[in-house]
Parts: sequence; structure tokens; C-alpha cells
Amino acid sequence: MVTTTQQKMVTGTINGQEVTVPAGTSILEASRMVGIEVPNLCFQPLMRAWGSCRICTVEVLGKRGGLVESCAAVFGEGSEVLTHSPSVLESRQYILQMYLIDHALDCPTCDKSGECYLQDNTYLHNINANPYRRPKLAQPYEHFSPTVDYKWDRCIMCNRCTRVCDEIIGVVAIESANRALEATIAPAFGHEMVQEGTCINCGMCIAVCPVGALTDRHFGRHPWELETTETICGFCDVGCTLNIESSKGLISRTTHLWERGVNHGYTCDRGRWGYEKIQSADRIFYPRSRDADGRAYEMSWEEAVDLVAEGLAHYHGETFGALASGENTNEEAYVLQQFSRAVMQSNNVNRLMTQNHAAVERVTRAALGDDVAHTNNMQELFSAVHNLLVVGPSIIDYAPIASYWINHSRLYRETRIVVVATEHYPLCDRAAVWLQPNPNTTSLVLEAVAAEVIRLGLGGSELGLKPDTDLEEGAAKTGVPADKIREAAIVFVTGQHEMPEARPEAGFPPAAIFHTVAHQTPIDHVVDYRIEDRSVDTDYGDAGRITAACINLAMLTGNIGRVGGGVASPRGPANHQGTTDMGLVPDLLPGGLQVTDPTARETLEALWLGRWADKASTSNGFVPVKRLPAEPGVAYEELADAINTGRIKAMWVEGGQGTRDIVANQPLYEALQKLELLIVVDGYDSPLAQIAHIVLPLALNLEKDGTFTNFDRTVQRVRAAVPPMGEARSEIDILSAVARRMGYGLQADHPSRIMAEISRVVPWYAGVTYARLERGGIVTPVTSLGEQGATILTSNSDSPRPLQPRLISMSSAQVSAD
Repeated sequence: MVTTTQQKMVTGTINGQEVTVPAGTSILEASRMVGIEVPNLCFQPLMRAWGSCRICTVEVLGKRGGLVESCAAVFGEGSEVLTHSPSVLESRQYILQMYLIDHALDCPTCDKSGECYLQDNTYLHNINANPYRRPKLAQPYEHFSPTVDYKWDRCIMCNRCTRVCDEIIGVVAIESANRALEATIAPAFGHEMVQEGTCINCGMCIAVCPVGALTDRHFGRHPWELETTETICGFCDVGCTLNIESSKGLISRTTHLWERGVNHGYTCDRGRWGYEKIQSADRIFYPRSRDADGRAYEMSWEEAVDLVAEGLAHYHGETFGALASGENTNEEAYVLQQFSRAVMQSNNVNRLMTQNHAAVERVTRAALGDDVAHTNNMQELFSAVHNLLVVGPSIIDYAPIASYWINHSRLYRETRIVVVATEHYPLCDRAAVWLQPNPNTTSLVLEAVAAEVIRLGLGGSELGLKPDTDLEEGAAKTGVPADKIREAAIVFVTGQHEMPEARPEAGFPPAAIFHTVAHQTPIDHVVDYRIEDRSVDTDYGDAGRITAACINLAMLTGNIGRVGGGVASPRGPANHQGTTDMGLVPDLLPGGLQVTDPTARETLEALWLGRWADKASTSNGFVPVKRLPAEPGVAYEELADAINTGRIKAMWVEGGQGTRDIVANQPLYEALQKLELLIVVDGYDSPLAQIAHIVLPLALNLEKDGTFTNFDRTVQRVRAAVPPMGEARSEIDILSAVARRMGYGLQADHPSRIMAEISRVVPWYAGVTYARLERGGIVTPVTSLGEQGATILTSNSDSPRPLQPRLISMSSAQVSAD
């Protein structure tokens, strides 16, 4: 679906150069669009103009011209602007001298030296003497939190930090206090910023500070000492672009590439400080094996590859299974399913998931015909989403950047938000309506909202549906007042708190749904930033039923396949969508083709099976695979039983950040301990690694090349910022070594060559190449090099990835059915 927006344009001149920009554009942004740099200290992308620093002063010619702040002045039709006239430069010099009266002159010891906006502009404007002098009022550091320091005598009170906290992050953890010479930045309301306040430890206050007033307590170097690498965060499936700065193989910090990537430069706590986990002391550095007495010992890679190959050769066919980590790259996922099918002749492949995660996937596939984490695109929050329903555990915790854009949309576009959450978190206070159901009744609330939508004639009439939920009964069970349920239904569909007198001719505005019910487990944060009462029951209930209710509501209101509508279900692992697309599903090949489809199998057999040698090279009679398996593998829900009954006897399991300290699926974890052979590929000494017969050290996302596909279906380039720790290797290198030892010619190619094969096998990745990815992410489906990709999935049969939406019955039997 292609949409167009009519936008009035205005034309004027900047420094004699003719410029045409959309009406309403500020002079500062108009200058930036044509490559003219205007100095500034308080301007920040995506935030409203502040106009306090005055450094962005420009001269507007004409009767009503003069010196104006370019960040707050609109570039109008016929405007004539000079950005570096003598009067402009003189005014900027004067403003800089005013700043330097009280500003600390400790540049050699300041963390910001070398990237300080005030320092840069002082040099740029040749401020080598200051006639306005008085004694400095030096102050010691204030420790705002375990990660944030504040130095008052460096602060210029631009309020970038307080504004980003409020306008983007959606919390008020930091504020400006006092006036005049005593003006300062302080934790909000006099609270301790982390443990008592609402701080989520995102570090954005440090990131936007143009000087060295707010500094990172974990960083003590200078930027000229560091090498930089642009890559993608591996801690959730939003897929943020990060700038990793390292020295001598160790990461020193993460910084921000403004207006780049899906996050536009903004990050969360895991994105900013997660590199410390990558360099954790509990990493696995060398391969190891466990003997019959349970004692573990380290070995060389040659020994480990021999042991793995000889061991796996005894479990050819359906006795073998593989579980991929959703945190590995597309290329690694593709190679793992290829190894399982073409070498081990088994379709018993899947991703390692929690039970809630698996339920969300199962119902999404049943309701939409495809497991997609988002039918639309998160960037529509900037342009098209008018109403929004947010369901489940705190989206600030589990998809932080999505929560930023939700708050931005609420503030700047007046998007009306309905939150359904059993616990209290900051977005609840900013929503138009917050429904707080009793534990385990979230699906009932959503069903009641859907029933009210039908009853009030707001949607679903064309489907011939009748409300099947009694409002008063639903209110009694859920603890949510009936009038609040009715109000939520009206707000979600119309954007108003009262029923409109008539239906608009163009219909009601688009509404989107974000739900996080796949995340009903405590998150492993880099910093425990709040003290929470875990004794209170905040369970949401059946994740599958909640998912079905959300998708049903989107269909009832006509928001599937609509700009500004759709359903988003962030899953957690950084590449869950990619590993799904690559075919790590027991009944689907790469690209969503059925394993029972003989034509699809023949195509892959021609591509894969010619890599076998004349005979396998293991010592027990293992023979090359001649045909790919045609029967679907074991479903995830049945995997534990298949192990317990002896149907599956050996497994290859990948771990990662999500399983570093917790067990994703307790019944499956207990079953894994009964396997005859368990090979775990992990970066940490996790619970999985501790029960494995053989453990192979895995390189993590900042240590390898490849691609991730985020929950928006955007493929992005992952780059190695530092070498792997110890002797850790990528999954491609590991599987290639094992496959070659078994007689299969799986080469450890560069990921770009594997992506070239993926683009031949997966139809909606046909337009993805590393050359294109160097210019930015590519939204899938994209079927040719000349396409931009489809940001919205529809049910059109000519779509490269059509949805097949259908209403799901709310009975438990239907929701849990395959």
C-alpha cells in the first residue's frame, strides 16, 4: 500500500542559496537541509524549540528582519537569511563570552573535552580573550545516580536534559531548580533519582548534554583515544543503531548517532551500558566438555569439533533437534537450520522461547496467517497513529524506544492512549485512560472493550458480529468499572471521551495496538533502577488469549492493513523476526514455505545437497543426506514430551543474553537434562551451559558481523566492534567446522555471501544486499533491488507477504490450538 501526503512548500534564500522546504520548518532545520551548519547549544532533534542558548542567532533581511534565534523562527515564503553576517558573528561572540564568565575552564580534565559544543564554538568564533571576568564559583561533583554525575560550574542551563526526560523518555526524573546564578539541575521533587524517583537509567540526559555538566560515571577517557563502530543493539528487537567506541579490543562506551536508525540516536539503559555485559567476567572463553562424573574440563577447538562431530553422527534424523537463539544473526540462523536439515536430516528446529513467547507466536500465526511481530511500522507514531492501545507489562522496560515514540506522539501529535496494565508505570499517568484489571483478567477486559465497540456501532458491523460479553459481568470479574471500559472503547476508536454525534465521512482515525504480553518474566536490567514490590500479583494471564483479543480488536475496528493502524508485539530477542524468517520453524522452510512442499524441497536440495563429499567422514557409518526431510518437526509445545519419551535424544541449543541467568522454559529445561547428548553454544556460563555435555563459546553481537531483522521487519547491518573474548567464535564458524568434519562442505563464508544465498531462498529478502545495507536498514518484504520495502502488511493476494487475518474464538481450546 502506498500513501501520499500533500505538503505546502515555501521557498526563500539562505546565504544567497535558494532553498525550498515544507511550510513550518525552522530556519535552523532549513539550513541543515542544505548543508549549512548553524551553531547551537540547546537544539535537539525531535524536541520542540527552546531558544535559550542564543548561539543559533541568524540575520533575517527585510522590514521585519533583524537578529533572531533560528531554532524558533520559521522559514517563510520569500525569507532572506544570512547565517554568518558580521552582526551575527559579533552577537555569537558576545553570547559565548557571557557563557564563559562562570563556566569552568577545566577542559583538560573534563570528560567532554574534544566533543564539547561550547568548546567547539569557542574555537570556531575565535574567543581568545574575555573582557567580562569575575572569580569562578567552583563546585564539587554531585552523584545523581550510580551512572550519572553532575558538575554545576560547567552547566549552561540549556535544559536539554530535563526536556529529553519529559518530552522523549516520558518520565520526570530530572528538573531545573532555583533561578539566576543559583539555577541548577537536580533530581525531580528532591527524590533520590534512581531508587526513589522515576529514572529509568537510560543515560539520555548525559547524551544530550552539550557540555560536561552531566557525565558518565563509567567513562574516563577522551574521544580521540577511541575507535568507533556503527552497529545494532542486541538487547531487544527494536533494533537501535549504536556507536560503539573501543580501544585495544575493549569497549569504553556507547554513544549516539543522531537522526540515524530506527531510534534516531536515542537509546535505553541496556543500549547504553549493555556493553559491560558483553565484557563480563562470566563469559565462556574456551570449549569444554563434561565427563561421566560431571566434571567439566576445557579443550582445544580441534578436540571439541571432533567430539561434537563424532557424537552427532549417532543421532541422524528425527532423534536430533536444534534450538536457535533469537539473539543470533540472520546468517547464523540460516546456517543452523541448513545444518539441521541438510546434515542431520531433521526438521526438529525452533527458537528457544518462554512459554508466553511461544503462545504469542502461535496465536499470531493462527490469526494473521504469518508470525509477524508488527504488521505496520513503529515510525508511523511520528505521522499517522491517532489512537493507541498499549497492553501488558511496562513497554518502557521491554521496548523502550517504542515507548519514547509513543510519548512523543502523545505530546506532539496529541495521540490518545489507552493503557491496559495490572502494574503502574509512567505511561499509565500520561494515558487518556488507564485500565488496571485484576490479576489474570486482562483478556476479559479486552474482550469487554471489543464488545462495547460492537455494541456502540463503532466497528464490526460488516462482520455480522454481536457482542458476546456482558459489560457489567466483565466489570465485576476484572475490577474495572463499566464506564471506564466504555470510555476506553470510545477513545480507542474515535479519539474522544464521549460518543460522537455522527460517524465522520472519512471514517474514524487509525488506531494501533502495542502489546508486550510475551514479556511476563522479570527483565534482566543492566542496573536495577527501581525498588519494586514483587509481592503484589501483577500477572496478566493467558498470553495467547490476550494476543487473540488484541488482533480481534484491530480487525473489528478495521485497523489491519491500514496506515497508522496494525498490531505490534515486541518479543524480546534482538532477532526473533529474523530467525523466524530464516526457517527455524519445524513445519516451515526459509521464506515460509511448507516442508511438505516437494517443489520447495527440490529447490533447496539442488542448492544444499551438492555440498556433500562422496561419503561422510565420521567413524560410525554416517552417510550423506540425499533428500531433505518431508515431515514437519516437533512443535515447541511438544518438545519436552518428545525428549522425555526418547523421540529426541540429542540437541544443539543456543543461549544468549536472555538465558544468561534465567531458565526460559522450566519443563523444557528439565527435559534437556535427560538427553543423551546436549551441545550448548553460549557466550555465558548460563544454566543451559551448566547442564550441557559439550559447551562451545559463542561470539556475541558486538563481536561479529551479520544482520538483524527487528520487530518492524527492518533488516539492519550488525558489525563487529571488538574481537571475540577468549576463543569464542560465531555460529557460522562453529557449524562450518563441525559440518566439514562430518563431510559436508559448509564454508565459513563472510555473512554477506550467506545473505546473497538468503536473498535467493527467502522471497521477501530478495532486495536485501550488504551494499544497500551500508546506506541504512531495509524494510521487508522487499522483492527487488529497486524497491524500498513494504512498511505495511495487507491481505492483498498480490502482496509479497500477504496476511490472512481471521477472528479467533476466545475459547481456551481454540486459542491453544495449533
